[in-house]
Amino acid sequence: MANYLSITDILVTNEKVPCKFLHDLPKMGFMDPSATEDDLKAGTNVEIPIWLAESLHARRPPLVSVELPKIYKETYREILNADACTVDMHKLGQYFYELGCYIAKYDIKGEVATTLMDTFKQRFRMILSASVSTDSITALQPLSTSERDRTAGAVVTEKALSGWLKRGDCPLTTATMVANHRKRKRAEMEML
Repeated sequence: MANYLSITDILVTNEKVPCKFLHDLPKMGFMDPSATEDDLKAGTNVEIPIWLAESLHARRPPLVSVELPKIYKETYREILNADACTVDMHKLGQYFYELGCYIAKYDIKGEVATTLMDTFKQRFRMILSASVSTDSITALQPLSTSERDRTAGAVVTEKALSGWLKRGDCPLTTATMVANHRKRKRAEMEML
């Protein structure tokens, strides 16, 4: 769902996706840079922003069919499924995950959504382990925008946890309710 006030969402929805027009559109030839006519003919393939593609696809009857961008097609999905940790996500797209969420609704088989989840799981483990050591963060493959945000958050959290553990002024103790519960269970077991 689009977030009207999110700069990230505005940037994501401005990403262009390949679409095929299903009907003739009069006076819309300007949308196709290679068109020589004023009208846009049915069957014309044009890249348009995802926000426009969604609204044209939502009409009844739909005016366009949205096709998968190349970074979500079979070839790239195979690469990501093989080892997502070696892929330069920034080169694939700054908003790889966010755009993938928009694109997933046009993938009938659901393979894009599965690839997004698997890619995120693989890369999340790598980012989380690297965030423990700030030296290894610089060695990571270039990250997508959302991965950079999560990495920065993980580094801040790791530093806060390390600082709290080093202070030692607030040791963890067993709650009295838990201790009493254990005593009660032990007493019940001894009666049996």
